Amino acid sequence: MSTVSQELEQVIARLVPEDRRQRRSSLLRPLNATLITASALGLLVMVARGSNAVDFTLVGSSLLLNFGVAILDRQGRTDLAAQIFCLCVNLGILLFCAANLLSKENFTIGLVFACVLAMGVMLAGLLLGARTAFLFAAVNIVSVSFLLWRRFLIFGTGNNDSPGYATVSAALPIGTFLLVIAVITWLYQRTLDASEARLSVARQRIMQDELLRRDLSIARDLQRRLYPPPPLTNPGLCIASRSEPARETSGDFYDFIDLDDNQLGIVVADVTGKSIAAALMMALARATLRSAAQRHTSPAEVLRQANEALCGDHTVHQMITAFYGILDTRTLSLRFSNAGHPYPIVRRSLHLDEIELGGLPLGARSDAHYGEETLQLGPGDQLYILSDGLIEEHNSHRELFGYDRLNAAILGADRAEPELAINDLWRAVSAFRGATEQNDDITLVVVQAAA
Repeated sequence: MSTVSQELEQVIARLVPEDRRQRRSSLLRPLNATLITASALGLLVMVARGSNAVDFTLVGSSLLLNFGVAILDRQGRTDLAAQIFCLCVNLGILLFCAANLLSKENFTIGLVFACVLAMGVMLAGLLLGARTAFLFAAVNIVSVSFLLWRRFLIFGTGNNDSPGYATVSAALPIGTFLLVIAVITWLYQRTLDASEARLSVARQRIMQDELLRRDLSIARDLQRRLYPPPPLTNPGLCIASRSEPARETSGDFYDFIDLDDNQLGIVVADVTGKSIAAALMMALARATLRSAAQRHTSPAEVLRQANEALCGDHTVHQMITAFYGILDTRTLSLRFSNAGHPYPIVRRSLHLDEIELGGLPLGARSDAHYGEETLQLGPGDQLYILSDGLIEEHNSHRELFGYDRLNAAILGADRAEPELAINDLWRAVSAFRGATEQNDDITLVVVQAAA
């Protein structure tokens, strides 16, 4: 089990008792407030009627006990407050039951109070649990049975039945009623516990998802730092770049590598897959290409060396399409090689040229060879180097953006500012996609020669 899972379980273990305490408190407070109000009104009525000292003592004691319960609950000692509350309610009802059952004239009222003991059993079940409810039920059945036996022994049964038989006859329906109430509270608590267990599992999943989202957000921020800002070159050259992941992290990347004063390495690559696995592979591929670019001056040799390194690493099971070029920032001459990446597109005035140079993706075969070409940028030319996510973007009708729409978008993009040209392309793709979720990572680099 991972450390994160153990920490989550510890957090949940602390939260569950707290939830139970809050639930118990939310039930106890209104019940206790009701009894406080009833006791206070009872005292007022007793004062008005001039009741005896015994009645004042009983009602006043009940009021003080209820205030004590409220104070304990406010202090966070809800369990103790609930125990005192349940005991006092049950004992109070039992005392009224005893007083009436042992009175010759109030036998019926005594039986009513015996049935009202079910309220004590129910409160015990709701506030203290099913076991306590059964305990209260058992104590109440024994107490009522003893009181009935004493009554029949003192005042007789009113017929020829023995005190024992009369006691069983009277106590049996009352005891059955109390046990039924205890069973109902047990079933209620069992359902509540099952719901609480499901809630705990759901909460744990939510917390795990939240931790995962946090970690993915951190990973995304770290990955964004790997994207370098467009390099500062000279008045005759301007470069803009943008990458948007389809998920939290991306398998696409671009890179600018300073080789010397006038040589700039440009990388645009796409790792198969998405999210975390692709992002990790992206970091490895970026480091591999950078290392090869520092050691070789030929773009084709850089890709060949990077391919050998990736194929030799048996932990790598993904392929990478990559474009790598070396741009002379003075002459605007670009030597480049391609490893299965979409062909770069050059915009010259009002027409477009695809520079068709292919090759196997990196990681496909260790003996792959790569060609090399040179492209000369003229005044006002724009070079578009993009990942396949832009071409393969689709809308709600499952239509691909495709090359025709791409070419139209490039021709309609800004001709002088590469940053504005990228924004124009992004708007065109977004308008085509509509409300559909982005399907793949999209990366675009635009190299602009001054007019």
